Amino acid sequence: MASRFSTAEKGKWTAAPSVPSAPVRRAPIPIPATNNSVLIEQNKLSLIGRVTNPAAQNTHALFTFESEKDLQSILLKAPYHFKRWMIMLQRWEPVVSDSFPSIISFWIRIHGIPLHYWTEEALEAIGSELGRVESKDVHNGRVRITINGLLPL
Repeated sequence: MASRFSTAEKGKWTAAPSVPSAPVRRAPIPIPATNNSVLIEQNKLSLIGRVTNPAAQNTHALFTFESEKDLQSILLKAPYHFKRWMIMLQRWEPVVSDSFPSIISFWIRIHGIPLHYWTEEALEAIGSELGRVESKDVHNGRVRITINGLLPL
């Protein structure tokens, strides 16, 4: 019967278990204070988008509009989807954050409310439990809310 050789006898080595080390990060580069009000003014009619499933949706978007009316007409049509996944589309702001944009707006129709409770106060109370209330439609029993799309529903 043939004898088995150990790893050391074969001249092979085994990798020692290693703990993945955190990458060394450079210190942030300080950006000098400048007057960027012209750039902010140029981009005030822009929307910025973020996909909710980057594995299936390979896009990063910035949309610029001619007028405030055009921009608002698009924002009022939310929520949006691309490749059957939600897209967060928000007015551009001069911020730097990993969580921007993160807002999704929804119209939610509320069922089961007796007609004598179809009031702005009742819709506000129900909607505020779900997210931030943007507007109310008492006639149709619905509220428009915004939620953080980066958090679980």
